[in-house]
Amino acid sequence: VEPFMSGLGGAAYVVAHDAATGRTLTLDGAVQLPQAATPDLFELLDPNTQGLGVYGWRATKDNAAETGYRSIAVPGAVATYATLLERLGTMSLADVLVPAIRLAEEGFPVDWYVFANAAISMSRLQAFPHTMATFFKPDGTPHKPSMIDDVLGPDRFKQLELAQTLRTIAAQGPEVFYRGEIGQLIAQHLREHGGVVTTDDLANYQVREREPLWIDYRGKRVAFISRNSGGTTVAEMLNILGGFDLAGLGHNSAAALHLIAEAQRMAYTDRFAYLGDPDFAEIPLAALESAAYAVARRAEINPSGPPSTQAVGDPWPFHAGGRPAQVAPTDGRDAADQHTTHLTVVDRDRNIVSLTASLGQLFGSGVVVPGTGVTLNNGMMWFDPEPGRINSIAPRKRALHAGTPAIVYDGATPFLALGSPGGRKVLTAVQQIIHNVVDFGLGMQEAVSAPRIHCESGVVHMDARLPVETIETVRAMGHAVSVREEHFLSSYFARPNAIMIDHAAGVLRSGLEPYKLSTAVGY
Repeated sequence: VEPFMSGLGGAAYVVAHDAATGRTLTLDGAVQLPQAATPDLFELLDPNTQGLGVYGWRATKDNAAETGYRSIAVPGAVATYATLLERLGTMSLADVLVPAIRLAEEGFPVDWYVFANAAISMSRLQAFPHTMATFFKPDGTPHKPSMIDDVLGPDRFKQLELAQTLRTIAAQGPEVFYRGEIGQLIAQHLREHGGVVTTDDLANYQVREREPLWIDYRGKRVAFISRNSGGTTVAEMLNILGGFDLAGLGHNSAAALHLIAEAQRMAYTDRFAYLGDPDFAEIPLAALESAAYAVARRAEINPSGPPSTQAVGDPWPFHAGGRPAQVAPTDGRDAADQHTTHLTVVDRDRNIVSLTASLGQLFGSGVVVPGTGVTLNNGMMWFDPEPGRINSIAPRKRALHAGTPAIVYDGATPFLALGSPGGRKVLTAVQQIIHNVVDFGLGMQEAVSAPRIHCESGVVHMDARLPVETIETVRAMGHAVSVREEHFLSSYFARPNAIMIDHAAGVLRSGLEPYKLSTAVGY
């Protein structure tokens, strides 16, 4: 249970497979900026003296783009869940919400994971009294987990206001969140505290249902979300690497990791240069997702090293619309860890849901709306606050998010579903798990728990579990290397989970992140 990572006030992204029809569905439930989100909404600080924001962009005065009322964008999660249920569900919304209502009302025993995330967020949340009252004990301390020789056991964490909100949604449907009493409570509270989301912004929100982005990789078909997720970028990575014999180089060999790092760096450089909301700029999506463009990028890689320059690619010759007027790229510095939830579900009929949901940072904006129990996102942080860039702030613009839910098919038969929390590290985690299964033939748990790398700029971050000889060989090839040791509160290499369907044996095989609380349940 991760109420600090995701919730009704956040974003959600879905790739789903309907076994009865063979249809694959994607839902983009990105947060959307309110009408009042103009480019001059935030006062920018000097990056040379005031530091940078969580995504490496210019920081804002009072950290207003990342914490508090002006950091909030219109949430898409409720609309996404309701649309998914309407399209593929077999139960009513009221029935589906019964377990969630019970969990919110009766509570759950606090574990070390909940305790630790609350504790590290205390100083940030103390500016918001109702949030403190919702998530902390009356004396302002976190609810405690079970301790050694603790006769009383762990505290139970309850969310009574949220339980009532869920009951209202169960009775009246998602409309009550966007156009009814819940939406009115949200808008009123934000108006009273300097927020910019209004009832009109909530009423105008729509989840985007689209056909999947399909790519072919080593004879398999991979379904992603295009446009506002990580799908386009991971597709570019896979397309580039499809021209190299990774299996022949060996799993996690220095030669293979060199190529993987090169593809990651190229795809991220293109992401920062070209990706944003396609409703606001000409975006070469089809080109970036194409095998033809990947051939051109692949030619820039020397398999023996040294690494290529961190140059932006030129997808416009592969774009049907031609070359438009240029828009400044967003900044591409390494981002800090982010906080998200990912669920991978396969049922007995082999229907599949890969769902990534997020509030943004821990506890989102830090704001819980009184009377609702809803924790609101800090979706403004997903936009570059510097005006005039491809992913800058603009009214009604949708966020470019790192969520990368995916399903992999053998022909028309799905056999792997996966995704991850972890900010921009999500993309490289999903990419490498696909390599581990498709290229190297690893089992599901081994594919998820194997050491990974991450390269979104000039530095290759390498898991400390990799052999020293491998790390030093990658360094000797000319890469700047940072060795990272993952622990239970870090997210240097994301927190993926996955399910493999073994059709021949008639079983499901899970893969769980070994450093975090992650659970596989089958029945």
